[in-house]
Amino acid sequence: MSGSPLSKRTLALLLSGLVFPGSGHFVLQRKARGCLFLVPALVALLFVLRQIMARLDQVMAQINSGALPLDVQLIVERVDALSANDGPAMAVAMGVLAVCWLASLIDTLLIKP
Repeated sequence: MSGSPLSKRTLALLLSGLVFPGSGHFVLQRKARGCLFLVPALVALLFVLRQIMARLDQVMAQINSGALPLDVQLIVERVDALSANDGPAMAVAMGVLAVCWLASLIDTLLIKP
């Protein structure tokens, strides 16, 4: 990297787009703005992962107890049934994650070098 504004911006866009929202702002020395995208996205991601792990625990408990046989199709159906009961919180968390990611990219493009 030669340190030119274009190369820093390109690196920042790649980091924000491919790694995590707000991470590119740290390259541009905009740490506070980066945290505005990074923190809510991280909270949303942790919520989504927590929900997924809870669903996994339920399915594994059913498999271990013998209530759910080791049949891929039945396991997929059970996971789909559990996913239908997620409610609006999971949709909101996914929306927050998507908005943070997109807004981080747009903000990175609009930052003056």
